[in-house]
Amino acid sequence: MRFVIIGTGGAGVSGVEAIREHDQESEIIMISKEDVPPYSACLLCHYILEEDERDTIFWKGKDFFDQMNITPILGKEVKSIQPENKKVLVDSESVDYDKLLIAAGGYVDVPPIKKLDKNGVFTFKTLSNTDNIYNWVKTQKIENAVVLGAGFIGLDAAEGLKKKNINVTIVEALDRILPRMLDKEMGNMAKEILGKNDINLFLENNITEILGKKKVKGVKLTDGTVLDADIVIIATGVKPNLEFLRDSGIRTNSGVIVNEYLETNVPNIYAAGDVAESTNISTENRESILLWSNALVQGTVAGYNMVGKKTKYEGSAIQTLIKVFGIPIISDGVYEGEELKFFEDSIYKKMYLKNSTINGYMLINTMQNAGVYHSLMISKREVSKYKKFILTNKFNIGKIIMEAALVS
Repeated sequence: MRFVIIGTGGAGVSGVEAIREHDQESEIIMISKEDVPPYSACLLCHYILEEDERDTIFWKGKDFFDQMNITPILGKEVKSIQPENKKVLVDSESVDYDKLLIAAGGYVDVPPIKKLDKNGVFTFKTLSNTDNIYNWVKTQKIENAVVLGAGFIGLDAAEGLKKKNINVTIVEALDRILPRMLDKEMGNMAKEILGKNDINLFLENNITEILGKKKVKGVKLTDGTVLDADIVIIATGVKPNLEFLRDSGIRTNSGVIVNEYLETNVPNIYAAGDVAESTNISTENRESILLWSNALVQGTVAGYNMVGKKTKYEGSAIQTLIKVFGIPIISDGVYEGEELKFFEDSIYKKMYLKNSTINGYMLINTMQNAGVYHSLMISKREVSKYKKFILTNKFNIGKIIMEAALVS
């Protein structure tokens, strides 16, 4: 039996570990466009700060391939898949498979910007990107940085650069920071964190042009503002890598379409992680949910199914945690329904109730009860009678458990 894994990110790695849990003998081949062992993209921001941190991003160790008895094919790009021949075309060669896991991740969706090819303009998604950013900052005189995008990646990049005493400006097309995590009101609260750390912010704006000759010297925004910039980082969101699946017969939508066992419509081909479309457990809609935590679970489930251990994937949670200059921000669920708020002493909590259950919540500068709220939301527990104090320090999950036990 030969297992082939496209991608060495979280889904690919957890898929391999699940296979090896039950099968230590079969051949496993991992293919990656990058030429390094598996690493955690979540840790790249630490490497921007200190070169010594580079080795810490290899979360499974640099010897992962040897540990798992894997044949790696690195630094080569998958061009296409031929299910009828059970082959993966990699650059100019082909790789046969018995079972295939597509865990190819995503790419930075760069908007149309004039004169984007200047030196000093980078995306921030891969280790190679981060190597280039680190070397640029180390070798150039950097006073001003512009980051395009105020999502997870953009805020990580901005914080890393600010901690190197660089003047940082974030430009965001939407009306708030962390637009996939927060509603407008909570986005305004989170914006205070950036202000306190001297990060400049332009909302409802975009970069239209990179200024300079060969090297970036500034940017021009939609509203005509010109900003000085010695480095520009594009962090405008991620889309699934689907191009190589064209003409393969594998069905795609926003991502690869899979069933509850993470099987595609083509026998013996599975998909997991950012490249796969999954069910949002809050809305029950199918969509691409590009979160590391979901990728790890999906990879494990796919790996089990590939070795015949039938396992269902129950759906993707959208609970997200990020720390911005040390301040935790948590979001979960959908922001529709009756609003509840608790704002006190720089702690901001907001919850949405729908049909007497938690539909979504956001927390800034606290992690208190985040796990409890998530459990109550997923279980659709009726909480309307607790709404006067559910966001306060008086809330006690024990009381709900006791009441439920008495009723049963």
